Amino acid sequence: MATSSQSTVGKVIAIDFYCSSCQKQGQWAEFYCKKCLKFYCVKCIIKHGKKFVKHVPYGIAEKDKWPVPRNELQDLHEDKHIEKFCYIRIICAEVSVQGDPDQVFSVEGKSEYDVSKPSDSTYDMDTRAICALSDDQILVADINNKRLYLLDHQYQVVGHSELSSIPWDICQIAPNEVAVAVGLNMTYGVQFFSVNGGQLVNGTMFTCQHQCLGIAYNLQHLYLTSGTALYKYSMIGDLLNKLYEDTSRWLGLTVYKCAVSPSGDKIFITNFEHDKVLTLATDGSVLHTFTDPDLRGPGGIHVTDLGQVLVSGFSPGIFTILQLDGEGKKKLATLATERDGLCRLESVCYNRGTASIIVARVLSNKILVFKVK
Repeated sequence: MATSSQSTVGKVIAIDFYCSSCQKQGQWAEFYCKKCLKFYCVKCIIKHGKKFVKHVPYGIAEKDKWPVPRNELQDLHEDKHIEKFCYIRIICAEVSVQGDPDQVFSVEGKSEYDVSKPSDSTYDMDTRAICALSDDQILVADINNKRLYLLDHQYQVVGHSELSSIPWDICQIAPNEVAVAVGLNMTYGVQFFSVNGGQLVNGTMFTCQHQCLGIAYNLQHLYLTSGTALYKYSMIGDLLNKLYEDTSRWLGLTVYKCAVSPSGDKIFITNFEHDKVLTLATDGSVLHTFTDPDLRGPGGIHVTDLGQVLVSGFSPGIFTILQLDGEGKKKLATLATERDGLCRLESVCYNRGTASIIVARVLSNKILVFKVK
């Protein structure tokens, strides 16, 4: 049966469902299949989709179609109300007030870490993406060795996994699960990984008919960039639509990396060729175009849980990390430059657990960590 806990603080009720297949591991569900009458996590819904092609599961965005015990929520003091619903955890929690997406970071210090494992690597590392998980573990994508490295909270390598293709970008899809955009020699797609017991676990993969350079996740959808276009996919690999395209440089990077706002109403993409950051609506229409003398060759882009927008510049002589406002319309601050040790930036992310901005560098075994407040 499901477990439940209550808090005397606040009045907001949050309902979490456990995956019917992974209940013993306590894995949260993110899909519900009305045909099967079961809940599924991301990993299990992919297996379900292959077995039951005609079933149409409902994701978190359609939670109103899940069997939520709305009437029983009026009284949470009796365990008998909970017993009727397996795989459900009901929690009373304090209301979390959304932060200010325009709250400017202040850099307080910098550290550098070598994340290589010479004994295991054929070539020097070339890190093109970095992702911080909820428990302060870090994932680094190395395209030279086609590997995903797992770092602990002290930025020490504790594990790695081989990939069949080059890992260009990473996004978090669950507390301990990520999706990796991979692509090499006409083999393009998304590879799923989970972290279990401090180890990387290789999951399923789906393929795409286009290059996959950037990836972002929101509300059970994946957003993939090809270099010239932005696509929206389901979690099981169905192409939903092409949202945006810029073929002004056919083999260029006019649609390079992407990120999505926490509310899901804005999608940010970097145009490396034209030194721009674009803010798109969910239908792909352009809301804002950002340019600035401090931004040349924008590569990595990241949006924090509060909606703060970080972007890294790649051009020699103007290596920078900028913070934009939550709309992507203007620069709020230049957080770091080449004087701070920036060189050949490709990826940037924020680790909420340690209040740090982490930067991955091309053709380097080292990452930079900026302590911020």
